[in-house]
Amino acid sequence: MSSPPPDPAALAAAAAAFHQFTVEAFTLLAVGIAITVLRTFARVRFAGWRGLSGDDYLAWVAILFYIAETCLAYSVGNAANGLANNNMTDEQRAALSPDDPEYHLR
Repeated sequence: MSSPPPDPAALAAAAAAFHQFTVEAFTLLAVGIAITVLRTFARVRFAGWRGLSGDDYLAWVAILFYIAETCLAYSVGNAANGLANNNMTDEQRAALSPDDPEYHLR
């Protein structure tokens, strides 16, 4: 049983949703980095470099993890062409043929 070819409107909607996700994810990343930079600048300005404490360094460690998480989320979404199976019914999943390229993307 082969599945019907993907609907162009559905593919366009998936591409638009992935674009929206990309803009949102990287905007939130930029805001997080900007706030951390401003926080660190303020701490250095008022307390000096020796006044930095563990939470200041942990904020930068968290930023590194946030960068990695955002990049991984983008690369997974990009590799799957914005497709996911989280909003598919069981019948739709069962209807996908293993020979269909969409089967491997979902």
